[in-house]
Amino acid sequence: MGRQVIRQTPKPMPTPAAVLAANTGLPKPFLVAGCRGTSANENRLPRFDIHGMYRLVDTDLAAFRDKQLIIFIPGYNTTTAETLSSAASFFRLLHSSLLRENRVDLDDISFVLFTWPGDVGTVYFNDAQEYAHHSGTALYRLVSDIGPRPKNTISVVAHSLGAHVGLRAFSILGERNFHQRQFIRVDRALLLAAAVEDDAFHRPQRGEEYHFPEAAFGLRQLHMVVSRGDEVLSGAFRINENDRALGYNGPESMEPLVSLARRVQEVLGETEKFGFELHDFSPNSAYIMNPNLYVHSHGEYWRNADQLNYYVNLIG
Repeated sequence: MGRQVIRQTPKPMPTPAAVLAANTGLPKPFLVAGCRGTSANENRLPRFDIHGMYRLVDTDLAAFRDKQLIIFIPGYNTTTAETLSSAASFFRLLHSSLLRENRVDLDDISFVLFTWPGDVGTVYFNDAQEYAHHSGTALYRLVSDIGPRPKNTISVVAHSLGAHVGLRAFSILGERNFHQRQFIRVDRALLLAAAVEDDAFHRPQRGEEYHFPEAAFGLRQLHMVVSRGDEVLSGAFRINENDRALGYNGPESMEPLVSLARRVQEVLGETEKFGFELHDFSPNSAYIMNPNLYVHSHGEYWRNADQLNYYVNLIG
C-alpha cells in the first residue's frame, strides 16, 4: 500500500522572537502581517472570522503609513517558518537591487511579509484555495485600513497560490471602487507563477469559482511572470484544476484584460487606468535573452540578482 498523506493543520502566526530572528543580518528588516490564527486550533478549518482578519506582529499601522509598501505573499503549502525564510531571501535580494538601481530612497520603503495559512499538505490544494480566498479579505482590510495614499505607493509581489490572495484583495477593492467610489487602489502587482486558472479574468460561468475580473478596478498595473518550465503548474495544478495555470503560459485570452482596461476608465475616470503586461521567463522564451532570467522550476523566481533587477523595474 502507498503511504497515506495526512492533511496538516496550518501553523499559527509567527512570534515576535521568530520575526526578529528572521530579520537578523538583513540590511533592511521586514514587517510581518498576516491572517493565520493565533493558535493551531484556530487554523483547523478555513474560517472567515479568523482568516478574513489581519494581524500584525510586533508593530502597528503607523509603520505602514507614509511609506512606499512592497508586500510579499508566499505560495501554497508554505509553513510559518518557511514564509519567514522566503521573505528574508526575497527582501535581501530586493534590497540589493534597489540599491543598484538607485530608484528610491530606501528609508521611504517598508518591506512587508503577508503570511497566510496555506500549509495544509501536498495534496490538499482545494483546502488551501479556501484559506486563500478568506486571506484575500484580510489583505483587503489591511490595505483599506492603511488608507488612501496620494503620494506613496503599494506594490504586491505574490508567488504561486499567493496570487489568489492578492487577486481576491484587489477584487474586493475593485468592487468597492466600482459601487462606492472608494478609490483605494493597489499601484502594482507582480504575480510570479500564479497558481490560479488562466481564465481568472473572465466573467465566471455558472458553477465556476475563483474568477477575479473586478481586480482591474482595485489595481493600476498588473505584471504576470510565467514559465512553461514550471513543473508544478504544468503537472499537479493542471491535474487538480483540469485547466492551465495563469503562471504557466499567461492568460487564456488577453481580450478580457483589454476590455477591463477600457471599462476602468469609463467607470473610474480617465486618470484611473488599468494596465497589464506578460513576462515570459520560459527557457524557450521568444523575447527574454538573458539565461539568468529563465525559470526551470516552481521555486526559481527569485534565485539571482538579474531576476530581482528585472522586478525592480516593474515595481520600484
